[in-house]
Amino acid sequence: MTSSRRLFIDIETSSTTDLSKAGVYRYAESEDFQILLFAFSFDGDPVEVIDMKHFEAMPDFLIEALLDPDVIKVAHNAAFERICLSRYFQDLGMLDEHEFLDPGDWQCSMVHAATLGLPLSLDQLSQVLNLERPKLKEGRALIKMFCNGPVENEDPEKWQLFKEYNKRDVEAEIEIEYRLIKFPVRASIWTEYQLDQKINDAGVLVDINLATNALEISETAKESLIKRLQEMTGLENPNSPSQMKEWLLQQNLPTDTLNQKAMKALMEKASPKVREVLALRNQLAMASVKKYEAMLNSACSDGRIRGMFQFYGAIRTGRYSGRIVQLQNLPRNKMPDLKEARSLVADKNIQALEMLYDDIPDTLSQLIRTALIAPDGKDFIVADFSAIEARVLSWLAEEEWRQTVFKENGDIYCETASRMFKVPVVKHGVNGDLRQKGKQAELACIAKGELVLTDKGLVPIEDVRLDHRLWDGENWVTHEGVIEKGIGEVIKYEGLRATKDHVVWIKGSQKPIQFGKAASSGTHLIQTGNGRHPIRLGDNHLSTKALEPEVESLLCPNKVQRMRKYPMARSQSITKRKVKRMPGLFAKTEDPNLARKAINRSQKPMRERKRPRIQKL
Repeated sequence: MTSSRRLFIDIETSSTTDLSKAGVYRYAESEDFQILLFAFSFDGDPVEVIDMKHFEAMPDFLIEALLDPDVIKVAHNAAFERICLSRYFQDLGMLDEHEFLDPGDWQCSMVHAATLGLPLSLDQLSQVLNLERPKLKEGRALIKMFCNGPVENEDPEKWQLFKEYNKRDVEAEIEIEYRLIKFPVRASIWTEYQLDQKINDAGVLVDINLATNALEISETAKESLIKRLQEMTGLENPNSPSQMKEWLLQQNLPTDTLNQKAMKALMEKASPKVREVLALRNQLAMASVKKYEAMLNSACSDGRIRGMFQFYGAIRTGRYSGRIVQLQNLPRNKMPDLKEARSLVADKNIQALEMLYDDIPDTLSQLIRTALIAPDGKDFIVADFSAIEARVLSWLAEEEWRQTVFKENGDIYCETASRMFKVPVVKHGVNGDLRQKGKQAELACIAKGELVLTDKGLVPIEDVRLDHRLWDGENWVTHEGVIEKGIGEVIKYEGLRATKDHVVWIKGSQKPIQFGKAASSGTHLIQTGNGRHPIRLGDNHLSTKALEPEVESLLCPNKVQRMRKYPMARSQSITKRKVKRMPGLFAKTEDPNLARKAINRSQKPMRERKRPRIQKL
């Protein structure tokens, strides 16, 4: 059975719609959207470029290949190419409006990179893998020149460079696949990717009227708040941090920051007037309800927002990431009269809202979830797994007391907080405020020595300070400090530093054993595990010496097989050079959870080749 043909593609497009705000679905739906360039290669053959802007037609064989389920289409961030080409086929009448090319025969090199902990952007990935033909640096300026709408007085030389940029991206995609082919993506992950694409294609219906009115009400409320604050403080712009800090200093309340935690502390010792000012400013900070704006920016002509999720957005863990509206991070609604408030906003009854609700911005924030609706005749069901992270972690760690809490329908966050603070904790009851601390401990604990990405660089978890901001995958965020949960004895052996009960694979054994036993017996470690459970990746349970030949194609880009690019006389010096590793791939100097870590580090002389040398000419 022969393998499927692979079609590597990259397109350059133009539209006056802002892609970063609207998302690819709304972007491709714009009236002035067009495909400018189409670069492609079948199975790594020389790349061809079709200049569609200057009326070069897409050949029939290429159209047939794009629609053929037996041809695998490959692109970097393939969702962009698939959705834009869907618009092209909609215009040809080969797809209905809001119908998209089937993702079942598409694969994404960005997803492949993410599964290996590599950067997601093609530019950074090119640098890490040290590609021979990387992405052109001039690309950003060329995109700005040609991709934001009609271009007057087009520069022929720049356009030719733009075509070369388009071609180079496909060449980079081909080389990336060649480098990563030794580490294929599991079929199950591609199945999940295709499901993710179908979810993004379907999207979710938005109440456009509610979102539009909410934005108008928010703007009116913001103007009213600013006017009241101006009257109370005499400031020209009470929303200015520097002006508000100066005013607070005059009230004998000096502060370096106006974040939520600082404001709360100030209100505890402020006069009634200052407390009111701070409370109003808190409302002003919430007055920009940006999710409504994001909904309107990204809504397609059928009222649906699409492309809200990024598959494998968090590298290594594989967790989905939110995009545009960030549906995974919506404000909670706790109002008892939510329906009544929603009705007033839908009718744009600002006067009634001001009479019934003291905090208009907070009311609008709580109504964001209700802007997601079901079509007529259908129900919109919201569901969530209860404490799913804590349940899975408890099972993986074999923590019996935690599993007992779940079996007895207890509250794991209350129980954890109770053990932490040595007091009873009941949700909405005695010491209920401590439950959130228990939740943080359950979901955010990191072992001592682990590196955390802060705005000051990578810092060991125990050295993280309150003034550090942490990267949460989308933004730099503040935190409330580090919680220590105890100290465990660790040992170091063969470059691995871990507790004695850590599970490892050893040479010559069919079963994993504890790290302490492996160290005491002096056996060679093959792979590590994640605590009490071993990690085995596919069939690569090999020692470093045995594994190196398999990954040499990834680590040594200038292989002997590719000597056609060099004079034959240089082939004899191949064993004398250094192997170029990827020091930028992982930030840590040691990580017991990384299989094959030894071959991804530093430089060492390359092993002597066991196959015959190339004869001298």
